[in-house]
Amino acid sequence: MRSYTIENKPYIENQIVPAMPYMGNKRKLATKILNAIYDTVGDFEKLYDLFGGGGSVSVAGLLAGHRVIYNEYNSGISNLMQYIKDGGELPNKWITREEFNKHKDGDDWYSGFIKCVWSFGNSQKAYLFGKEIEEYKRLGHLISVNHDEEARIELSKKLGVEIPQCKDRHEFRQFICKELKSRKGELQQLQQLQQLQQLERLERLQQLEISNKSYNEVEIKDGIIYCDPPYKGTAGYQKTIDYDEFYKWCLENKNPVFISEYNMPDGFIEVAQFEHNTSLSQKNNNKTIEKLYWNGVFLTN
Repeated sequence: MRSYTIENKPYIENQIVPAMPYMGNKRKLATKILNAIYDTVGDFEKLYDLFGGGGSVSVAGLLAGHRVIYNEYNSGISNLMQYIKDGGELPNKWITREEFNKHKDGDDWYSGFIKCVWSFGNSQKAYLFGKEIEEYKRLGHLISVNHDEEARIELSKKLGVEIPQCKDRHEFRQFICKELKSRKGELQQLQQLQQLQQLERLERLQQLEISNKSYNEVEIKDGIIYCDPPYKGTAGYQKTIDYDEFYKWCLENKNPVFISEYNMPDGFIEVAQFEHNTSLSQKNNNKTIEKLYWNGVFLTN
């Protein structure tokens, strides 16, 4: 829940929020973004997260006590969010390359799950693992999730190291992940599944309102709009938008609109910058500066 300063200014403690694995997700920035919005326009009741994606800003809004409308145009992703909200059980089985390719373009929650957890760089396009390391990762998955004895013996031979029979599941997973990381990279799918499980345990998620529309089709009544569209000029997203049309929509909107981007055209006001590491950065150190822009509109009472 958000707190208030002696000047009655709202704020929320900075934290990494639970969210779905998603390209460019704002898990580490969501509460900072929310605080920047407070600094700009003050307190508010409703938050419209129109390019919801992994749901980071939606979750931050829920934790702060807002009424949150999460909208995501990708049906598979919005259906996955609904599935998690409804308490659906998340699969932890090994997903083959063939199964990924079969489901990656679907619109149901399972296809959304496949795209979130089993795609390389969360691109929702390519399978998570290259063919040369796929078998190592499969065996590691079977060992850490299923305690498969035959897989343990086989992977021990492949790596040339004895993998112990750890009785504690957490200890066992730590060992196998560490061993694979030093030789064949991490078991990313287990880390991403853990992110989904953290979101699943979030009680406030029951208050989330979910829709599956284009950003400009959502009915908006007196609230703050937050947009995290595919960044212009950034490759990797499945779907993109007409940016000129989007800019026009933002500037003509009668509600405060905040946009995360690297750069925006004239007419938008930069209100915050956030330096952080991201796989989308083209720099060698993966550091980038993301900015938060505003359309200059205040809330009306």
